[in-house]
Amino acid sequence: MTEGQTATERARALADPAAFDEIADPALRRVLRAYLGRGALPVIPRGGAKRSLLLAYLATAFEPGVRYGEPEVNAIVGTWHPDVAALRRYLVDEGLLARQDSVYWRCGGWT
Repeated sequence: MTEGQTATERARALADPAAFDEIADPALRRVLRAYLGRGALPVIPRGGAKRSLLLAYLATAFEPGVRYGEPEVNAIVGTWHPDVAALRRYLVDEGLLARQDSVYWRCGGWT
């Protein structure tokens, strides 16, 4: 990611299959190629390690310490999958985003 990118621009960049080759972790590369291989998430993994890896990767679109309103979160996660409510819920349930009064912030995941 480059400095000055919006979260939506970071979200699009994260889903770009051309960027996957730069990822050192082979397990993460496999999951990304399987689920984001066409630049979007056609299906959200049901759970387990694959979904956890994928969600932790996608959570990096959110800057730590920044507060996001629900419409902005919807725009960000909507770049990956149309079911924005499910993705928001999974990011919160996984402990990657926190929520209070329709405001979200990144509270976990990779740095």
